[in-house]
Amino acid sequence: MNTKIDHTPSSRFGKHVRNRLMSGVLVLIPLAITLFVLNVLFSSLTAFVRPVLRPWVGELPEYALTLIALVATAAGVYLVGLVTTHIVGRRLIHWGEALLMRLPVVKTVYSASKQVVDTFSSSQKSSFQAVVLVEFPRRGSLAVGFVTGTMRTPENALLYRVFIATTPNPTSGFLLLLPATEVQFTDISIEDGVKMIVSGGMLAPDAYQLKVLPVQ
Repeated sequence: MNTKIDHTPSSRFGKHVRNRLMSGVLVLIPLAITLFVLNVLFSSLTAFVRPVLRPWVGELPEYALTLIALVATAAGVYLVGLVTTHIVGRRLIHWGEALLMRLPVVKTVYSASKQVVDTFSSSQKSSFQAVVLVEFPRRGSLAVGFVTGTMRTPENALLYRVFIATTPNPTSGFLLLLPATEVQFTDISIEDGVKMIVSGGMLAPDAYQLKVLPVQ
């Protein structure tokens, strides 16, 4: 049975609209989540700060009290960030995380949230060195992977550490150790590679080129 690809103007327009809608969704979803989290965080923190500030600032207008509460909240968040950069602060946070991970319900929510943040943080993205194609999960099929580094075998052979993320949730996946001959380096950017995973392949380059393996 022959399958013909529809290249009519209407199909191209539909693909264009679908891709742009998906791009917009991928931009707006994290923005909406960020605004929601900031709103909840601000409401929670200022609800605590306002009663504390009221005796000190007197009968100020509501907007002025809100502004002062916002500044105090920002200062508090800054102090938390400052504490986390020191050894004692990191130990306290590590202790607190260990405590949270022992609570049945909290453990699931906190662990999932932390994985999402870690996956899309700048530090985690910078650990992805290249987008590659590997034969996975079987011969003849190609999977999109991210090179996270290299390692040597006892015989001093070079292996690439390739992370295969699951779609559409990239917080889980598979770690493969592959020889250079089984790794195809592409010119796809890390950002485009992540978009491909999250969108289930709907946001993908129309074409790609293979790159020469870097010399190790």
